[in-house]
Amino acid sequence: MNCIDQFGMETVDAVLQLAKVNHWLQGLVVLYSAIDTFAWASRNSGDVTRLDFCGWVSAYMNPTVELDCTPEDLYAARCSLLHSSTTESKMSRKGQARELWYVTSPYSAATMQSHVRQVGATAKVLSMTALIDAFSRGVMKFSDDLSSDEARSRAASDRIRRWLRFVPSEALR
Repeated sequence: MNCIDQFGMETVDAVLQLAKVNHWLQGLVVLYSAIDTFAWASRNSGDVTRLDFCGWVSAYMNPTVELDCTPEDLYAARCSLLHSSTTESKMSRKGQARELWYVTSPYSAATMQSHVRQVGATAKVLSMTALIDAFSRGVMKFSDDLSSDEARSRAASDRIRRWLRFVPSEALR
């Protein structure tokens, strides 16, 4: 298993473990951070930007089709969650993205959408299951793309080597 696949699987596992104990917010933080990480790994150099995040999401998660939202909606959601643990972001306040309101069961989506209309919000209701699934498929597609492009794979590998690693203390003796 390559580093991309392993990081993706470990991320999904961490999100699902958090979900099992109803720590959905923390699961979203982990998921959006992982998307940032993959967007960074896809660059040749430099820091990850909004354009990188949106580009990775567009290329690998296909949110317009899979989630009925835009890459910018997901980026704004990432910003709001990571910076303030809310659904409102600078982009949503400026009308550049919709707020995302999450449901933990697809069966509650219609109820939440009805609530969105009742309160006069323009939020998009997003299923956590669908988001996790789109991320998982995105990781697989990213991994496949890298395996078929030696130059991109080499550039990503150079960046991935910098990922934080934990070594058991017994291995240091």
